[in-house]
Amino acid sequence: MIRTFFTLFLALTVITGFAQKKPKISQAKTALEEGDYAEAKSIVDAAIVHEKTKEDPITWFVRGQVYAALDTANNEPGALETSLEAFDKTLELDPDQKKVNTIDFATGTVTNVESKKQGYYSYYYNRALDGYNSENFTDAANYFETAFYIMPSDTNAILNAAYSASLAKDDEKANRNFNKAYEAGVRDMNIFLQLYNYAFKKENFDDALDAIKKGREAYPNDIDLMKYEVNLYIQMEKIDEARQGIEKAIKAEPENTDLLFTLGVLKDESGDKEGALEAYNRALEVDPNHFNSLFNLGVISYNEASELVKEQGSLNYYPGKSRPDANEKKRYEELETMIKEKLKETLPTWEKLYTLDGTDLNILQTLQYIYNGLKKTEQYNKISSELEALQEK
Repeated sequence: MIRTFFTLFLALTVITGFAQKKPKISQAKTALEEGDYAEAKSIVDAAIVHEKTKEDPITWFVRGQVYAALDTANNEPGALETSLEAFDKTLELDPDQKKVNTIDFATGTVTNVESKKQGYYSYYYNRALDGYNSENFTDAANYFETAFYIMPSDTNAILNAAYSASLAKDDEKANRNFNKAYEAGVRDMNIFLQLYNYAFKKENFDDALDAIKKGREAYPNDIDLMKYEVNLYIQMEKIDEARQGIEKAIKAEPENTDLLFTLGVLKDESGDKEGALEAYNRALEVDPNHFNSLFNLGVISYNEASELVKEQGSLNYYPGKSRPDANEKKRYEELETMIKEKLKETLPTWEKLYTLDGTDLNILQTLQYIYNGLKKTEQYNKISSELEALQEK
């Protein structure tokens, strides 16, 4: 019984002594060079917990290389993250890399954390390029993402990941990577436009506006970004903000007829008719044939005539009525004169519109009404014939 216990004690002592044996990092290096990644992993995993090796930067440096190989050769889950953590730990223990830095004097090749990470990065970047060139854009996006993860200082990688994801029709991934590029300090105009387009397509106007505002921080005088911002405010029914934005844009581009027209629309919608007329007329000073400004001017003056017609129709009088109310008759005749004046006033605008587009039904119908109201029979008949021919098509 005593002998058995003593034998067991010796066995345990041998096992314990073996478990505490110092791992040899040189053997891990050899295993790595020979492609025996399982053996190399076993050694470095033991080394990072052994008292004599766990604080040695070489332990962590070799571990980074071993797990990089496990990732690239075996696609082992989590190996990428473990590798980068090991390289970071190396620099933590040896900031100046005095222990891990080596130079091959024959070739001048330097081996250190940066060179190993550069090689690791290049592996994925080259795979991404292969995917891109073979039009496998999904793989390209994934590999560019990984390259950026390894080396976040290379913003080209994350930009390429975003563009590759766009080509792969993966809008969500593209949007995520464009955001990463922005967070990494990239201020390329396309980033803001891509983020804007993605959010706008999903009708997420708050995010779209955020993208444009970021863009305007980088490009404060860019007229296109100003226009996008104004358009978003209009979509969000923030008319005051839209008007302020368009006025700033006009200061930057005072002869932009589309901006002046948009300002006119905003002022018109907010009830500032005089301001709207001023904006439309400013646009027409720049371009007398600016169709939209001309059309809206015509609509404003035509609507003024229509309001007078409505008032006239509400009166308790019509020509030939027996025993009419004197006041009603007087107002009717006053309105008749005012209507004709308004129709004469608006006619040149609509005739100019007709010269710009003689097939527009709204223009033809409006002219038909005006000619009828002004008793211009010949013109009325001509427009009526054109209208009839168009409607028969």
